[in-house]
Formats: sequence, C-alpha cells, structure tokens
Amino acid sequence: MALRLQEVVSVVHCRQDDLEFWITERWVRPIRDDTGYLFAEADIARIHLIRDLVEDMAVERDTVPMVLSLIDQVHGAHRHLTRLVDAIDALPEPTRGELLRRAGLPKD
Repeated sequence: MALRLQEVVSVVHCRQDDLEFWITERWVRPIRDDTGYLFAEADIARIHLIRDLVEDMAVERDTVPMVLSLIDQVHGAHRHLTRLVDAIDALPEPTRGELLRRAGLPKD
C-alpha cells in the first residue's frame, strides 16, 4: 500500500518539514512522480524508525546517517545469512552434515 506525503505525515505523526528534510538528506527515498512523492511500506517503516531515533531516542541529526547505515548493514547481513541458511538446507543430508560439522555448528 503506497501513501502520499500528507498521508504519511498523518500516519507516522511526524512534521511535514521534518519528512521533507529526511527526503532531502536521502534518509528515506520515496518514488517521485508528477503529483509528488509516493511512499512504499518500506519507506514508511524507515520513516517510523527515523522518527523514533530523532524524537524518542534523541539521536542528533548528524548522527542519524551513521545509525541508519549501521542498521542497513545489519539488515543486509541478515538477508545474506538467510540465503546462506536456505542454500545449506537445500544440500543433500551427507553434504549438509559435513558442512555443519566442519563449521562447528549443530546439525539442527
């Protein structure tokens, strides 16, 4: 479900000028069309995160990009690990067992 800027401001309970700043800083990257910005669910989740960082956790504006970068890296690592686990699970049992044994991991 995609939302427009005013809808996001209402749903996320943030100020429009803050949201526009976050867009300018590229902390959030909505699609822009002829009628304005269009925010996907992932954009809205990121806006919630940014609002929480700035308002609830009092993270300074110049620190937000570093925090977002670290969070993005953790999510990227999680995606890679998920793919790796799926690939290991798809291996035939003898191969999977040997791989887990060599890695020092439990079979289950």
